[in-house]
Amino acid sequence: MRPLFFAAIACGLLSSWLVNQQWIAAGLLLLWFIRIVYLRDRTCLIVTTLLTVSMAGWLGWQNWQFQRVTQTLPHDESLMLRVQPDMITVRGGQYQLIATSAYGRLLVRGTLPSAATKHRLAQVTKRTQWRVRGTLSPVPPPTNPGQFDAPAYYRSQGIFQQLTVESVATVGAAPRTGLAGWLDQLHQWRSQFALACQKLPPMLQLYATSLLIGLRPTNFQATMSSVQQLGLLHLFSLSGMHVILFANLLRWVLVRGHLSRQTVDYWLLGLLPLYLVLGGGADSLQRAVITAGLPIIWQRLTRQASGALSGWSMALLIGIIHNPLVLSQSGGQLSYGLSLLLILMPRMSTWQLAVRVQLLSLPVLLVATAQWHILSLAVNLVMAPLFSWVLLPVTMIGASVGFVVPALAQWCNWILTCFQSWLDWVSTWPGLLTIGQPSPEWAWLVGLLSLWVLRTPTRRWLRWLLLSYGCMVISIRYPVRGAVQFIDIGQGDSILIRQPFNRTVSLIDTGGRLQIPRPKWQEDGLKVKPRVATITVNYLHRLGITRIDTVYLSHKDVDHIGDLGELLRLISVKRIVVPAGMAHLPKFQRLLTTVKVKPPVIEVLAGRRFADGLTAVHPFQPGRAENEDSLVLTGVFGGRRFMFTGDLDRAGERAIAERYPQLRVDVLKLGHHGSKTASDPQALRQLGVRYGILSVGRHNRYGHPNQETLDTLASQKITTYSTALQGMVTYRFGGSRPSVWQTFLKEGNIYQRTAGVKGNSRG
Repeated sequence: MRPLFFAAIACGLLSSWLVNQQWIAAGLLLLWFIRIVYLRDRTCLIVTTLLTVSMAGWLGWQNWQFQRVTQTLPHDESLMLRVQPDMITVRGGQYQLIATSAYGRLLVRGTLPSAATKHRLAQVTKRTQWRVRGTLSPVPPPTNPGQFDAPAYYRSQGIFQQLTVESVATVGAAPRTGLAGWLDQLHQWRSQFALACQKLPPMLQLYATSLLIGLRPTNFQATMSSVQQLGLLHLFSLSGMHVILFANLLRWVLVRGHLSRQTVDYWLLGLLPLYLVLGGGADSLQRAVITAGLPIIWQRLTRQASGALSGWSMALLIGIIHNPLVLSQSGGQLSYGLSLLLILMPRMSTWQLAVRVQLLSLPVLLVATAQWHILSLAVNLVMAPLFSWVLLPVTMIGASVGFVVPALAQWCNWILTCFQSWLDWVSTWPGLLTIGQPSPEWAWLVGLLSLWVLRTPTRRWLRWLLLSYGCMVISIRYPVRGAVQFIDIGQGDSILIRQPFNRTVSLIDTGGRLQIPRPKWQEDGLKVKPRVATITVNYLHRLGITRIDTVYLSHKDVDHIGDLGELLRLISVKRIVVPAGMAHLPKFQRLLTTVKVKPPVIEVLAGRRFADGLTAVHPFQPGRAENEDSLVLTGVFGGRRFMFTGDLDRAGERAIAERYPQLRVDVLKLGHHGSKTASDPQALRQLGVRYGILSVGRHNRYGHPNQETLDTLASQKITTYSTALQGMVTYRFGGSRPSVWQTFLKEGNIYQRTAGVKGNSRG
């Protein structure tokens, strides 16, 4: 089935080009067609051309539909929703649904009014119909590099829009009959199994729901952090390994029941699609089911054996049709890439296979996480057989017999807990390398070289691969250009300053959330990850940065320093600089209590200069780290002078202008998030400000920025950037190119068309 394989590869490159806008894939697609022409195989050329053209039409229509939906403005709608029971997630005081409606599949979010409603919703096990009213809008995009890309994630599930529920009129059962009724029954069994697993011991519950039915409990990420760090997450995703194990187990049982091979094949063909639904229909599971089922169908129809390569090719074509982004996601890349490796190189020792898996998966893992653990190869060697012969069978036994034999469930839970503790212990060993996230061009280059090394394992090509990795790491960790970046961390401040080649890395404020007390029934014992972890440190790791030279803290407000403790826990900090009078405040000291090795804390007054090019121009005397005591810094980057003001008020701005009459500022981080208590018109005029940066939360409850401030900026013709409207705002400088402003969200983005900028009297 060579034509099908060539067509599958061509369609894979086509999807990378059209859907992900990776133009290098277009060049590779052209080379692939040239290769096919030189094969002089007319059938192969015709099949590949026809399938590629057809796929181009399908992907083009998908892109047009996605663009059309994402350009629509949010609007109120009254909708009828149909919801399967296993598509309901309840967490804290919120619920989330994946529902079907007149607009297709929707992501639905709402607020729970009471503990009783939360309990009832969590116990739903049948298909329901909801009549609701809410705001329909595109799925919100990420606003910083490396942040979770919700539109892409939900687009892979056929979801383009989300509904924010304002009121629920009715909720009732919506049973169906016929084939649809059987499908509903599968979803019901899946939800009932998830509910039953809540009675199991904690670790067994987590393993049973994630490994057997593909549901991730709310504590999955926290518990499995070591699994992700060691590069083992692919084992805990329903994939080919699970399908092979289940199929072999079923085949063994049916053969022992004295059934013929033909009957066994029919049983497998009937049960594999059922397991696809029960397992949640993930891309990797879909690939495994198709790859396992197609050879059986082919043999039944033609009486000839079908190669595994044809099954893989057909699975990839169906996978792209079902999910155009399948090859842009690390799960799809690993699933299809590693399964192809197993097909093409079946006769290898365990050690040889593990080395090849690591070599092929490394570029994918670096794009996804920017990190790699040097122990992952050895741990994978141990884990692969352990997972197949111990963990999965123990989970299946505990989840099936454990309901009626509690002692057995406890025994299985003990085994899984011991294993998890061992993984957590291994993950603390030295060896986690923060390499950085390669660009698409570098990822393609090292990926293709890795494939070539697997095909031609000579020292020459291995040296080229190592040289490419070395150049890639240097380009990531030592960029020619520096940057001043205003990170979108919601309502708060966090500014990253990097000199060319990352000679110095500085952070002004960390951001933080004000914790509002909630009823006990909304807590669930879960903690929301600080933005400094999900946004700031994540971004630093993608830049290959493992240490911050200086963290400047402007004053004591939570939205400026609240995430300091988490920052110090996640990344090395050489020193902390605070305004004079802040270091001994109990509020500040509490942030340092969780840190084993505390960096030195330096208190400063106006006039202090720092090695990274910054100079303090405020405060003039020690204070209590209130707004009026804010640490104000200036520095020249790329020929422009910047001033970072914290929450300094108008009196402080005028005092700086009076003390430094010759000071001129090109770029001003506007004080107090654009509140009317800051941005004094006289001070702005004297300083000669040309650009203003608003670091402000989207639809914040304080009404920032205030309209008075916006009017002042407009009257003085100050170009303004806002993190609420444009996400991360970046000023790049250095190298041989001119300095340039960049915004993460481009013109026409939903936030720039809908986010309000008008303030109110509270500003």
